[in-house]
Amino acid sequence: MGFRITTNMMMNTYRYNLQNSTKKRADSSDKVLTQRNFNSYAEDPAAATQAFRLRREWYQTQNQITNTKDVYSKFNTAHNNVQGMLDDLVNPMEKISAIRGNNDTSGESRKALAQVLRETAESMVQGFNQQLGDHFIFSGNDGLNAPFEWKGEDLYYRGINVKAGQVCKPTAPEPNWLNEVRGVNQGAGTWTDNDEAWYNYYTHQTDKKPETQEPSWLNDYATSAGSEGGATITDLEAGWIKYYRHESKDKPTAEEPAWAASGTPPTDKYGVPTDMPLVGATEMDSAWIAYYKDQGDLAKLKEMSEEEMYIDLGMGAQEKGANNPVRGTYFNSALSALNYTDFGVDEDGDPKNFAILMRELADVFETWDEDMEPTPGYNPELAKNSAAGLTGEELQDKAYRLMDKLKAAQETLTADHVELNARASFLQTNQERLELQASELNTEILDIEQVDLAEAISGFSWDMYCYNAALKIGNQLLSQSLIDYMR
Repeated sequence: MGFRITTNMMMNTYRYNLQNSTKKRADSSDKVLTQRNFNSYAEDPAAATQAFRLRREWYQTQNQITNTKDVYSKFNTAHNNVQGMLDDLVNPMEKISAIRGNNDTSGESRKALAQVLRETAESMVQGFNQQLGDHFIFSGNDGLNAPFEWKGEDLYYRGINVKAGQVCKPTAPEPNWLNEVRGVNQGAGTWTDNDEAWYNYYTHQTDKKPETQEPSWLNDYATSAGSEGGATITDLEAGWIKYYRHESKDKPTAEEPAWAASGTPPTDKYGVPTDMPLVGATEMDSAWIAYYKDQGDLAKLKEMSEEEMYIDLGMGAQEKGANNPVRGTYFNSALSALNYTDFGVDEDGDPKNFAILMRELADVFETWDEDMEPTPGYNPELAKNSAAGLTGEELQDKAYRLMDKLKAAQETLTADHVELNARASFLQTNQERLELQASELNTEILDIEQVDLAEAISGFSWDMYCYNAALKIGNQLLSQSLIDYMR
């Protein structure tokens, strides 16, 4: 039995084969034009999946390179700023060293140096207030607001006085033992020069302890009926005795008010009681309020000096939880001016801030008087600002003390400058590493996605040949069918 092949069957088969040839030719053409091994996920799911992963890593690496360049610009600018500050300090610090070593040829150089110190302090503050783009470089994680602001002679960092910590705890009322025994003994004619020397030592008018044996009248009077507590010395009285004998540097503090008793009231995160009275506070309450607010400001400055602003520079970028990054997987790009100029006050009551140190030393130098008799020196009558109220001897002591501290601050700033340079160098190295990584990722992507051009052109030529052959067969088929139709 034969099988009849109709013209319609031949046309359907021809149409299918022609469409298949057309599609193959189009796909081959796309490969040549795009130079890609596949143009859809379905063509090669395994290769497409691997290519997607590599492309995602490549785009992440490009973002990390951009971040690194931005952070490097910030740190490089910061490094150059600090370098400029150190250059400005060279001349005044040389003059200070000469004065400190008593090698200055003219006392008048102090007055000129005072002006230089003020200008250098102002220049330093302006340097730390510099912007990069729209952001302040040394403002921690608050780059939209200027870090420093002068308010008279005080310097504020983001609204807080950098001399926070200068308010001492309110002291307990001082007993009148020493003055009473002094008056009684002077009236009795038994008060000696040795007693006066010990009295000056007890009252901290001098830190030099007399070499003679300590008189017994302090302890005798404290334990006698003349003591406010009777024959028994109270803890507070014992505290004053330790202060008098220089066994303690601090005067005994007053008892905390009920609203600030330790462990009783609620406090904010800076340790400041939240129930402090606002109206009708006594003098002692006001002293404690000032102390707690000052301590709160000191805690805020410390917190701002430790601010961190993490950015992904290709070091892992992991988090333990929300807003809790794993240290070492991010780069901390925050720069706080407090870490370069310092804040608070030291044990001598002197400011730690570099700029304020220069201003206060300038206040002392401006009191130098070449015409003072019998010899030139620091004249208390010329004192103003932070130098006001000091004697000539105290001015001289403060001058030497601040010169030493200014030298130490310069050395610290130099060390910070070196660290800045090291971090900037790390960013450069990190950028080079990321660029190499991006290049390697791009090579891997090309190995998967890029077609062998010679093979693709050969395939396209073959598919084009098949397509042309299909068209030629179609011409023959259509011609024959037309003649059959005409018959």
